[in-house]
Parts: sequence; structure tokens; C-alpha cells
Amino acid sequence: MTNINQNTLHTHDDHHQHPHYFLPFLLILIFAIVEVVGGLWTESLALLSDAAHMFSDVGALALAWLASAIAHKSSAVRHRSGVSFAELAVSIVNVITMLMVIVWVTLEAIARFKHPHQVQGFGLMLISTLGLVVNVVVAKLMHQHALHEGASLNARAAFLHVVGDLLGSLAAVLAGVVIYFTGWMLIDPILSLFISILLLLFTLNLLRDIWQTLRGGASVVQHTHSH
Repeated sequence: MTNINQNTLHTHDDHHQHPHYFLPFLLILIFAIVEVVGGLWTESLALLSDAAHMFSDVGALALAWLASAIAHKSSAVRHRSGVSFAELAVSIVNVITMLMVIVWVTLEAIARFKHPHQVQGFGLMLISTLGLVVNVVVAKLMHQHALHEGASLNARAAFLHVVGDLLGSLAAVLAGVVIYFTGWMLIDPILSLFISILLLLFTLNLLRDIWQTLRGGASVVQHTHSH
């Protein structure tokens, strides 16, 4: 009876999962391109790092979309914990890409402490504010989807990328405001570094949950065999 209900739920989810991924994917892809152009124009690390987050999101959402579609099939190959291997693999890939973005932003921020760039505060403020609006919309859509999927690792990993974008946009807005009104250029790498630290904490938390899922599945099997 449980299997029938789960299959029914999966079938029902198939009709709803694609719009939840498609619209965020499209919005992020379009604005990531805008932020790259804007980041090069303003020479802002905060804006370029947010653009890097958004491009990593494009791949993360595409993979999450694919994994979600595979996981909802009754023939999907699953780990001993019950989570599909597709979702586990995509969650791990998304965590790794986020760590790569964090490392890049951190190294670039350290370099800019030594050699500050002249950032155009008004342009940064304008573009990052638009980015913040886009990311708020996308975060709301992805948060609803994460709840809809029962907060799976796959949905949480995709949502982590979106949260990274939201924080990055907020940092870029604050950097633009400070630079425009005070001319203090170091705020750009300072906020970028601060956001990277927050993202690292979120990423490590998700990585811990993935590890516990993998370990938990193995423990269950060993316990079953011992009986």
C-alpha cells in the first residue's frame, strides 16, 4: 500500500516539478549574463562573485532538475538509505562547485586587499539591486519546491546555490551603497569574503548531511545482515 501511495505521489509530482526548476533556471541564466557584463564594467568583485554564483546555479539547477526527474521514476536506482543515486550524485557535485566558487572568491578578495580596484559605485548599486530582486523571486520559488519535495538533499543542494546568490546580491548592494557615498573601495572584497565564509558554513552543513545519509544507509544494511 505504501509503495502504491509513493508511486502515486511521484506521478503527481512529475506534473509540478518542471515549472519549479524551469523559471528559476531561466531567470538566473539571463541575469548571470547581465551581471558578468556589469561586473566587468564596474570592476566589482562582489558583482563578479555573484555572477559566478549564478552561473554555478545554472548548472546546479539543471542537474537538480534532471536528478529530480530520475528520482521520481519507480525504476530509479537507489542507495541503501532510500535516496536515489542520481540525487546523491548531483548533491555532491553541487557542493563541490559551491566550494570551488568560495575558493575563487576568497583568493580574489585577498588579492584585492593588496591592490584595491576602483569600483563604480552607482553602476554596482543599480545592477546588484536588480539582481537582488531576481534572486528573491528565485529563492521563493526554490524554497517552495524544497518543501514540496520533502526537503530532499537534491532540493536542498540546489536551494543552497540560490541562497548563495541572494547573499551575494545583498553584499553587492551594500558594497555599491558604501562605495557610492564614501568611496571606500575595500568594502567590496570585505563583503565578498564575509559572504564566502557564510556560504562555507552552509555548504559544510549540507555536506555533513550527505555524509550521514551515506553512512546511515550502510549502517542499516549491516544491522540487517547481523540478524
